[in-house]
Amino acid sequence: MSTQNLSFDQSSSSQPQPHSQQGQRLRRFNEVLEKTKTNPNDLSVAHVQVLEFMRKHVKEEFSLILEKRNIPEKMNEFDALIDKARQRQNEIGYQSSLIYPMSPKTILRAKILPLKDEELKHLKEEFSKINEENTRLMSELKVKKEHSNRMALSIREIKSELNKAVEVTTEIPVDEMQTIIETVIKLPNQ
Repeated sequence: MSTQNLSFDQSSSSQPQPHSQQGQRLRRFNEVLEKTKTNPNDLSVAHVQVLEFMRKHVKEEFSLILEKRNIPEKMNEFDALIDKARQRQNEIGYQSSLIYPMSPKTILRAKILPLKDEELKHLKEEFSKINEENTRLMSELKVKKEHSNRMALSIREIKSELNKAVEVTTEIPVDEMQTIIETVIKLPNQ
């Protein structure tokens, strides 16, 4: 669709456009433009008609919306709530101006501070529990370490005694050792 069809130039209207390129609405629009060249009042009448049509349909649409969503009743309820709030303000002597205006940042801090305090209390309780558990585990570890040290000491003593026994037995001749072993074996049987 070229913009030539929209101009008031006589040369564009004398050139026929094929129906496939020019739709029905554009063709009708071009016809209206051609008629307005001869009678410009037709365009202003059409404009007035379009405005009246739009006003009528917009009013109808808004009426349907107001009716469908029950807007007047809801607005009346809202007005009643506003009136009640004003009455309560007047009864308690409410002043609408703030004595100490606060910044949004201050208001936010005031709202968040109790939450932070509660979380801090919770964290301190958790910390206390963890410390108690650590103390208990450290005492258990200390007991086990002492037990382990005692066991290691007794093992070292046994090892030392065995080493001494091995040294003594290596110095004894084999025949004497054989006799000692036989004597030791016979003792429990008697």
